[in-house]
Amino acid sequence: MVKLADLLVATLGVLLVLNGCLARQSLGVPPQLKNACNLDNLDVLEPTETIKSEAGQIEFFDNNNPQLRCAGVSVARLIIEQGGLYLPTFFSSPKISYVVQGMGISGRVVPGCAETYMDSQPFQGQQGQQGRQPWEGQGQQGQQGQPWEGQGQQGQQGQPWEGQGRQGQEQQQQGFRDMHQKVEHVRHGDVFANTPGSAHWIYNSGDQPLVIIFLLDVANYQNQLDRNPRAFLLAGNNQQGGSQQQQPQRNMFSGFDTHFLAQSLKIDIKLAEELKNPDVSRGNIVHVKGPFQVATPPLRQSYESEKWRHPRGPPQVPHGNGLEETICSMRTHENIDDPARADVYKPNLGRVTSVNSFTLPILEHIRLSATRGLIRRNAMVLPKYNMNANEILYCTGGEARIQVVNDNGQNVLDQQVQKGQLVVIPQGFAYAAISRGNKFEWISFKTNANAMISTLAGRTSAFRALPLEVISNGFQVSLEEARKIKFNTLETTLTEARSGRQQLIEEIVEA
Repeated sequence: MVKLADLLVATLGVLLVLNGCLARQSLGVPPQLKNACNLDNLDVLEPTETIKSEAGQIEFFDNNNPQLRCAGVSVARLIIEQGGLYLPTFFSSPKISYVVQGMGISGRVVPGCAETYMDSQPFQGQQGQQGRQPWEGQGQQGQQGQPWEGQGQQGQQGQPWEGQGRQGQEQQQQGFRDMHQKVEHVRHGDVFANTPGSAHWIYNSGDQPLVIIFLLDVANYQNQLDRNPRAFLLAGNNQQGGSQQQQPQRNMFSGFDTHFLAQSLKIDIKLAEELKNPDVSRGNIVHVKGPFQVATPPLRQSYESEKWRHPRGPPQVPHGNGLEETICSMRTHENIDDPARADVYKPNLGRVTSVNSFTLPILEHIRLSATRGLIRRNAMVLPKYNMNANEILYCTGGEARIQVVNDNGQNVLDQQVQKGQLVVIPQGFAYAAISRGNKFEWISFKTNANAMISTLAGRTSAFRALPLEVISNGFQVSLEEARKIKFNTLETTLTEARSGRQQLIEEIVEA
């Protein structure tokens, strides 16, 4: 009897464990999406939801769309008006972004890293009268001649934060206005990356709206939650939450007790209340009142030339000894819109530029990469497929006809793609594109730090690797016809797309 009872208890325990595992696997996946990867038909996607703020808006692509669910990603478009500030926000998933239009200033919050940017200009007016300027005493030399002495040290009276309320002429002369972590200029063509939990803010310093398309890799191993995109606001509020959320979203300080905030930040109750209850109607993209003053390097030094960044030529494959870059100083963005930076370039056809972990090492941490492309009138992207990644293609200008073929050899997409539209191309699915109109521009995000492609036509295609006998017998064609299939296309990535009438005339002439 005892053995039977033990067996029943053990069986019940196993069932509970299995039930928990199954529940974890299905977490956040609606019942209608259990077969989300049966992609028999693909479609061109457009934003389906917009959250408006005081100085801009965020447009979300449907997170529950089977194509995006299968790829394990979420995509949105951020629009910041002139003089607008996108308040600090972090996500539970890795994020990669591309600046479609405009320019601005961006910064990130990396936990544990020092404030390396400092504005030495003193405040205009009185300083520290109420002891409410936490930076006032931080840059002073103490009795031992050590900087930062007043930050968190116990003084003779045994009081923390002793150096923060100090007054005097010496402090006013030697003090500084502000200090913060690294700030960078961003412009059209920049790709930049953000790690999970690292807050990011952007200010539009240009004379036109700043438009950014970004992707969240919700299926990434670093996201320990479900596959729903989750934004965490450090400042600001939204009248409506993120994608598919109907309830209002407040910043993280709103949930804490007022006294908790006052004690942890060493501020008064009134100021703590302002942190908890800012104006909800403003959203998390707000207008900046007056000049936006942060310590930033001159724009000329940042973008005068790519040679400034790589003075000895293109960046080489990193050896990863840990000395060149740390997580605090690691570059987070790379401009891939400069023709001089192109990996494939043909003046009459277009260009293609890629960024991966070899050119931007932070991508190794988030396991994402990107490709920027531009093809001119009547140019064609040769058929190819992604070997180790899903691809999310976003049209930034012009239009093109795109065809996608699945693993069954079926055409699952044959549509015109225009500016602002999105196409999901699953791993292994072959696709090709022909420009319509004057040009076609796009940015592709890929779910691998070093995504690889294989072409189906051209000098480096699968046909070139096969013997003529294999091609001849595989397609039941003569050896001469197999030779044409294998060698007629000399290009590797881009080629000229002949019209149907032109191709017919050439065939008649050859006959």
